[in-house]
Amino acid sequence: IETYKEQINNPQILQQTIDELKLDEQNITRRSLKSMITLGTIKDTNLITITVKYRDKKLAADIANTIARKFTDFVSEKAKEQATKSSTYIKQQMDIEKENLDQVLLEYRTYLSQPRGLNELQKELDSKLELITQYKSDLTNSNIEEQKIRASLTAAEKQLKDTPQKITVNRSLLDEPYISQVLEDNTGKNGKDLFGVKVEAEEINDAYIELKSIVINLNVELAKIVAEKNNLQTEISVLQKELETLQSDLAARQHEDMIMQEKVKFAQDTYNAFLEKYEETRIAKSSAIGDSTIIMVSPAVEPLQPVAPNKKMNIAVGGVLGLMLGVFIAFF
Repeated sequence: IETYKEQINNPQILQQTIDELKLDEQNITRRSLKSMITLGTIKDTNLITITVKYRDKKLAADIANTIARKFTDFVSEKAKEQATKSSTYIKQQMDIEKENLDQVLLEYRTYLSQPRGLNELQKELDSKLELITQYKSDLTNSNIEEQKIRASLTAAEKQLKDTPQKITVNRSLLDEPYISQVLEDNTGKNGKDLFGVKVEAEEINDAYIELKSIVINLNVELAKIVAEKNNLQTEISVLQKELETLQSDLAARQHEDMIMQEKVKFAQDTYNAFLEKYEETRIAKSSAIGDSTIIMVSPAVEPLQPVAPNKKMNIAVGGVLGLMLGVFIAFF
């Protein structure tokens, strides 16, 4: 409010008022016009009062209203000048920030086009994690299968140990055609005479052969499952080392990507801020700030009676002063 009060007495406003109302024909200058104006504020409000004292009450009202109108135009004009300056500066800075944003975006695109980027490393890491999980699952199944085979092998070996390799059987000579023929040729006895002759013979135990085959097969399966386990453990060890390297590379890429994204976001936010300010100043240039912020609440009107001179008061004061002067002269 105090700033506005000082601007109302601006020489530019006073001169424009003089020119519009042709006050120079009344020999009114900026200095005399300023002395005619009294500015005041109403307590606890944002209202400014403009009082003009002049011998022509109509002209006094016109001066007050013209000053108020010229003041509104003056505020709008200065606001536009300020908006124009600000707009020019903001436009220049906005162009700089746009170039910076384009540069950062180009840098980010170049970063994304590099081999073994963030997405590629993430997919590779996920693939290896899935593979090592599968290998560990296979290793667990192999351990279970190994235990089963070892248990079966132990049982088969125990049973094989308890099973004789050969068995002795009692047979009649008739059951041995070759031997019976030799005896018949050498002794002249026929088959009926040799029927009662018994012989003992050893032969391979079929159960032993079958158990032996089972043990061999179980040993082959055990060797196969152990080799498979060793291969799985080797693959898991290799994959774990590769995963450690991948995780390290991925963490570094994630850090780089975060920095790049922050740079892009900062550049974008900065450019957007200047763009928003530029739009505000562009709107301010095209609008009348004075008309939108300053309202003439009550135009000046002609007074019903003069505020000066007060004839009764002047006569009374003159009488008192004359009486005092007369007494003083008489006393002197």
